[in-house]
Amino acid sequence: MAAGEIRIRLEDIPLGGMAEGKAGDEAALFVRDGDGVRAFQAKCPHYGAPLAKGVLCGKRVYCPWHKAAFSIADGALLEPPALESLKRYPVRIEGEEAVARLEPIEADTPRHPSRIDHLVVIGTGAAAVAAVTTLRREGFSGRITMIGLEGHPPYDRPMLSKNFLAKPTPPEKALLEPDFYAAHGIEAVQGRATRIDPAERSVTLEDGRSLSGDALLIATGSRAAVPDFPGAGLDGVLTLRSLDDAVDLSARAKTARRIVVVGGGFIGLEAAAFLTKRGRTVTVLAREEFPLAKRFGEAVAGGLKRFHAGNGVTFRQGEVARIVGEGAVRAVALKEGGEIEADLVLIGAGAAPETGLIAGVAPREDGGLAVGSDLALAPNVWIAGDIAAFPEHGSGTCARIEHWRLAQQHGMHVARAILGEAKPFKETPFFWSNQGEKRLDYGGYAPGFDRIILRGDADALDFIAFYVKDERAVAACSIGRNAEFTAFLHLLGEERVPSPGELDRGADLTGLL
Repeated sequence: MAAGEIRIRLEDIPLGGMAEGKAGDEAALFVRDGDGVRAFQAKCPHYGAPLAKGVLCGKRVYCPWHKAAFSIADGALLEPPALESLKRYPVRIEGEEAVARLEPIEADTPRHPSRIDHLVVIGTGAAAVAAVTTLRREGFSGRITMIGLEGHPPYDRPMLSKNFLAKPTPPEKALLEPDFYAAHGIEAVQGRATRIDPAERSVTLEDGRSLSGDALLIATGSRAAVPDFPGAGLDGVLTLRSLDDAVDLSARAKTARRIVVVGGGFIGLEAAAFLTKRGRTVTVLAREEFPLAKRFGEAVAGGLKRFHAGNGVTFRQGEVARIVGEGAVRAVALKEGGEIEADLVLIGAGAAPETGLIAGVAPREDGGLAVGSDLALAPNVWIAGDIAAFPEHGSGTCARIEHWRLAQQHGMHVARAILGEAKPFKETPFFWSNQGEKRLDYGGYAPGFDRIILRGDADALDFIAFYVKDERAVAACSIGRNAEFTAFLHLLGEERVPSPGELDRGADLTGLL
């Protein structure tokens, strides 16, 4: 076998399917359809998941872990959380074998004319990063200035409440690229924005500096919400929103033995699971008997609670009266009476969108800024991520959704608008949550759902649940049913989800791809 090549029998690549070929330590993903055989890098550029274990839906392949999607025509990135396209390798057919030469085909860099010479981005989170990487990948050559409060280059926020806490972890492990700004030709400005003027397309910083551009992307994100209860300012009362927060929590967890997590949301439960794995005694204090029941239903929420309890997390139902201590936290006192001893208290009470500094625009009751499907706030001014209340296509509602991948989808959409692509935003929301060793997937949007169609065993955390609103299945949640869930996510985006009646009767979603 020639060096730098991978061979695979054609019969091992199903027509309309894919397979991984290997040669020593090298691997390639082979895809075969009516147009022939193509080969790509074998692992997703996001976290390195084996793409052969993903799902092929029409002309795209979805990563098995976090649902990044790529075109099987040329490997182009279609959906985040990956930020790069797949490397494509040349393939030749020799008899009954396909042979991939591991020399990536140089991708054509599109050249889109743009009327914008200087883009100013306020924020360095998911939406901002997806926007600027898409612009550079698509050939935008104008100036880009990114304004961020933190001193770190952009980092991967979802990992902060997961394995990052399971053991002492160097902060650089969370960075997307140590030289992110230089690699993408970006002028980085560190500072706190105090006023954003959409009409003037300008930003004023706390130190008095003012910046302006031909266009603005406002992606200020959210800050951790901290309820105003007595003792919230004691040493040892923490939040988990930023990389600095995660580093602080992880360092303190070296000596803290008893940790109380206030709130039973995704970040709180994730942190509780991974801090428990570290040998800490963790109590989750939540108002609800079954945290997350409002989002997922009692059967799924009950299964998650029992899973965490079986792995050492203690649950208490109640509300905080005050944080007790002198200088440093000692316990959490409950309104219902009694105390929970604590060396650390992690507040997981949600997030508040950073919209108060945007001039001339009144936020909604939920703190979001209402925009149309173009995500534009004013001419050449866009918003993206947590602060955007946008027309969510699947549910038909105006929604503000705090999902990392959705913020990235917003950023990609804005980038393409800057490059002249005038299309409405219709992407399907998706998020994942690592509940200890179990990965939960959720796709769509179903506030106030009418009923749930459950397949599988929620107690065993092997299920898929469909959420029905106005006799339409508009969302699904799953653990352990990757192919079925990915098929639902894809069909939802194509508006081809079976009716609730068909789902009740066991409709085969993968058969509809």
